[in-house]
Amino acid sequence: MSVKPVDLNKLRSTHENLYETVVAISKKARDIHDEERAELEERLMPYKEMIRNPTSESESEKVFPEQIAISVEFECRDKPALQAVAQFFEEKYDYILEKSSENKVTDAEDDDEAHGD
Repeated sequence: MSVKPVDLNKLRSTHENLYETVVAISKKARDIHDEERAELEERLMPYKEMIRNPTSESESEKVFPEQIAISVEFECRDKPALQAVAQFFEEKYDYILEKSSENKVTDAEDDDEAHGD
C-alpha cells in the first residue's frame, strides 16, 4: 500500500483551521465508505442468498466468479480517504462550522453577566 502525501498548505488555504478541515474530510470519507459498503452488500446479496439456501449441496460451498469480480472491483477503487481529499480539492463539497449549543449557552450567560441581570 503506497502513501500519497497531501499538500497541507493547500488544505490550509481553504479555511483557517487545518484541524477542522481534516475533520470535515474524514467525515466525508466515512460517508463514502458507508455508501460503498452498502453498495457492495447490495451487489453481493444474491450470492449470499444462494449460499444460505442452496439448490444443491455443491452450491453451498461454491464461490461464484461474479462474486469474486465484484469484490476485486471494490478493492481496486481508491480508498475513501483519497476520494474525500480529491473531492475537497475539486470543490465538490465544503463545510460550515456551527457554534455548538454549549458555546451558545456560555455566550448567553456571559451576556447576562455583562448586563448585570
